[in-house]
Amino acid sequence: MKAAIATRILHSRGTALTVAALALAAAFVYFFSDSPMRLTGDKGLALPSANEWFSAPLADFAAAIAGMTACTLLMVLLCKVFNVLRSLTWLYIGLFAVMQMATPGLAVQFYTGTLLSVAVGAALMLLFSCYRNPRPSGHVFLIFLGLSFLTATQYCFALYVPVFLIGCAQMRIFNGRTLTAAILGMVCPWWIMMGFGIIRPSDIHLPQFVSVLSVIDHHDTLVLLVTVGLTALLTMLSFVLNVLRTIAYNARSRAINGVFALLSLTTIAAMCIDFRNMLSYIPLLNFCAALQVAHYFSTHRAEKSCFAIMAVIAAYVALFLCQIAI
Repeated sequence: MKAAIATRILHSRGTALTVAALALAAAFVYFFSDSPMRLTGDKGLALPSANEWFSAPLADFAAAIAGMTACTLLMVLLCKVFNVLRSLTWLYIGLFAVMQMATPGLAVQFYTGTLLSVAVGAALMLLFSCYRNPRPSGHVFLIFLGLSFLTATQYCFALYVPVFLIGCAQMRIFNGRTLTAAILGMVCPWWIMMGFGIIRPSDIHLPQFVSVLSVIDHHDTLVLLVTVGLTALLTMLSFVLNVLRTIAYNARSRAINGVFALLSLTTIAAMCIDFRNMLSYIPLLNFCAALQVAHYFSTHRAEKSCFAIMAVIAAYVALFLCQIAI
């Protein structure tokens, strides 16, 4: 009985907000008591990458917190509006918060990873609202407009263009008109920026590739790889275990879960292939992992599942402590 009560408490909104508040407090403590190593290097193709947008440390920290908050709100909207998890739970908020704080050096600064997670979350909102919509062109245009514009700041945004094209097919809206809207959305930002003289053809350049090992020390690199490996493992394991439930959902829910599965797999693959730019994918991986893991625990709400949930949270807390203690 006590285990069942604990499980119910862990899925409650109060617990999720408490964990998020503690993660926020940890971010403040880490930022003001330590000296987070700033990410350097312009990875933009034509415009400065997001890590160079804010020169003042406090402004950069405020933008990072705002980005994490926006990402959390997008997760809430996705679950509320589109019933992504098919169950009443707030667990994903707490999971996302602890996963973010497991890499505190990244969580307290605004960079491409923060921007990517917010942009993809907003694009998912637009995409899911198009399910079987006879006139989805406007939303599709906005999705690819945003991805194309942000590609000017970092090439990793371009990797998600195929994901959302396949997502259009999963939403049953892929046709000639949709493809035209996507192409126009990708062309339009560059046409406008060049037309107004914001950028010139000579401004387009290769990004500055900086290895992860040269940005952080060996101890932090080891902890980072362990953290990313744990998150990727939890994501894949939850996805496999969720498949048995999702095949029984209606067509709309299966399509939505299919997009999340494709997004998760693409992000993990991108981190492996684009290893030197791995840091840029971590917040989005946490976004996907939090929803996938929460989906599993919400649909497999066994009486003693609270122990597994607490073990996951404890693992990320331990990883956070490893980085601030040494």
